[in-house]
Amino acid sequence: MAPASLEVQGRAHPVRPSRQRPSLRSIGATGFFLFRVAVVAAFIAWFYLRVLSGAMSQRIPNGPPTPRLRGVRTLTFAMLVIALATAGTSTVAHQRAADVESRPKVVVVVGPVGQRTAEYEAEGRRLAAHARGLGAHVTGIYPPRATWSRVARAAQGADLFVYLGHGNGWPSPYPPFQTVTKNGLGLDPYEGAPNSAHRYYGERYVQNLRLAKDSVVLLVGLCYSTGNSEPGMVIPSRNVAEQRVDNYGAGFLRAGARAVFAEGFGDSSYILDGLFRSDLSMRGIFWSGWRATNVDASTFRSERTRGMTGILDPQLDGDYYHAFVGDADFRASHWRGETKPNDEGDGGRDDGPPQRPPERPDDRPGDRPGDRPGDRPGVRPGDRPNDRDERPSDASAEPTADRRRTTGHLHLRNGPGSSERILGYVLRGTQVLVLETREQDRPPDWLRVRLPNGSEGWVWGQWVGGR
Repeated sequence: MAPASLEVQGRAHPVRPSRQRPSLRSIGATGFFLFRVAVVAAFIAWFYLRVLSGAMSQRIPNGPPTPRLRGVRTLTFAMLVIALATAGTSTVAHQRAADVESRPKVVVVVGPVGQRTAEYEAEGRRLAAHARGLGAHVTGIYPPRATWSRVARAAQGADLFVYLGHGNGWPSPYPPFQTVTKNGLGLDPYEGAPNSAHRYYGERYVQNLRLAKDSVVLLVGLCYSTGNSEPGMVIPSRNVAEQRVDNYGAGFLRAGARAVFAEGFGDSSYILDGLFRSDLSMRGIFWSGWRATNVDASTFRSERTRGMTGILDPQLDGDYYHAFVGDADFRASHWRGETKPNDEGDGGRDDGPPQRPPERPDDRPGDRPGDRPGDRPGVRPGDRPNDRDERPSDASAEPTADRRRTTGHLHLRNGPGSSERILGYVLRGTQVLVLETREQDRPPDWLRVRLPNGSEGWVWGQWVGGR
C-alpha cells in the first residue's frame, strides 16, 4: 500500500446538472446567437433611417427612382438575405451543439500491447460502437496515436472513461512505490510508435485528467488493476489484491470519478448497459456481470480515498479478474444526471449480490436481441463461460463423458485453429466436456468442448488438463 503521506483525503462530488436541462455552455451559445441577431437587426435599422432616408430625399417627385435609390434597395435586400441565412445556419449549428452537449461523453483509449494490440483495439472499438448505440457521444483513441497529450485533451469532461492496455500497479515485484509510472495508463511514447513500445503515465498524471464530476472509469485487460498479477506469476493474497485495486483507482477518483470498475478480460459491455439503461447502484451493476461468481467475494474500506469502498470477486481458481472501488451506492440515474445523488449513502433498495450465483438459462445465442449471430460483432453474452453450473445439460445422455479442467485462460473459437473466429473466453479452472479431438501434426491438439452454460466451441489443448 502507498505510504501514509500519499493517502488522499475525500473530495466533494457536486451534483451533476440534469442532462434534460440546458447546460451553461448551451445557454451561453444561445445568448451569443441572440446578440448577433440583435446587432444585425440594429445595423439594418440604422441603414434604413440614415442611408435609405437620404436616398429617398433625392428622389425626383413623380419621377423614376434614382440610380442611387435602386442600388440602396438592392443592397438592403442582399443584407436581409444574408442575415436570414446566417440566423438559420447558426440555429442548426446551435441545435447540433446542444444535442452533443445533452449526450453522455464517452472516451475509449487503447494503449499498445505488443502482439495483442489488434485484439485490444478490436475490443475497444466494439465498446465504442456499443456506447454510440446507447446514445453517447464517443471519442476513440487507438495506437499508434494514443499519446498522453491526445488522451488528456480528449478526457476533459468525460462521463465514462474506458482504458484497455498495459497496467503497472502496486504492490508489485518492481519497487519502490511511486506515482510517476504506477497506477496509470500505458500509452504510445510518441505518435507513430511501434506496438512494442509503450510509456507508463502513472497516478501523478491520471489525477490531472479533469474527468467530469461523478464520472465512471472502466479498466479492461490491465495487470494489477483487478488485484491480479502478471501472467505466469503466483496468485496474490487477498490483502495484496485489495491494495492493488485501491491504489489503481485512487488517481481516477481524484480526477473526478465516482466509481472505477476493473475487468481482467472479455466483454465488459454489461457495465455500459447498466449505466445507460438501468437505475442500479454501482454495486448492482458490478454484480450483474457475467463474470460475477460471489463464491468468495469480499468488501473493504479504501485506505487511499476516504469514504470509498472496494469489492473483490475472485474467480473459482482464486485469481482476481473482477473488482471495483468507489461509491458503491452511487446509482446509474445519478450518473445520467436524472436524479440527485445522496452523498451520505443510498437508503434505497439493496443491489448487492444474490444469495447464490444467478442461473442464466436464457443466456444462449439467439435468445435475446443482440445475441443472434450478426447482431453485433465480438463476444456475445451467450457465448461466455458460466462457471456456476458444473453439470452439462445433457450429462445423463453421455455416461462416458470426458470431463476436464482448463489450466489457463483460453479463447473459445468456432473451429480448430488460431485463425478461427473467437466466440468467447474460458476461465482458468473451468470444467469442460470434451466432445471431439482434432489431432495436429504436432501436439497439442484442438478440442471441441461444451462449457457448463451449454455453449460449445474449440479450445487449444495446451491448457486443458487430464481427465
